[in-house]
Amino acid sequence: MTMTTDEISFALISKAGTAFSMMIDALGDAREKKFEKAEEKKQEAEALMNEAHNLQTNLIVNEVNGEDNQINVLLIHAQDTLMNTILMSTVVDEFISLYKAGE
Repeated sequence: MTMTTDEISFALISKAGTAFSMMIDALGDAREKKFEKAEEKKQEAEALMNEAHNLQTNLIVNEVNGEDNQINVLLIHAQDTLMNTILMSTVVDEFISLYKAGE
């Protein structure tokens, strides 16, 4: 079943937004020195982020194949949410390393 651009956008927002929240939770766990719990949450978040990234890749492939992606505020918001989540992943990794080093 082919998803519409709006359906992909909603799925991107949902997956990337949930991953972002999980990364914030993982960061809190790391701050409290609960590193194993933090790593589990970070891995779950990464899996969701990868699912979101795959949806984004589908949009790109569709466009390359000549399909017209409906560009609207919803899709722009979805892309923004994913990009912020990817950036947050890098930041959270760095902070967890810093918390571990401070033990």
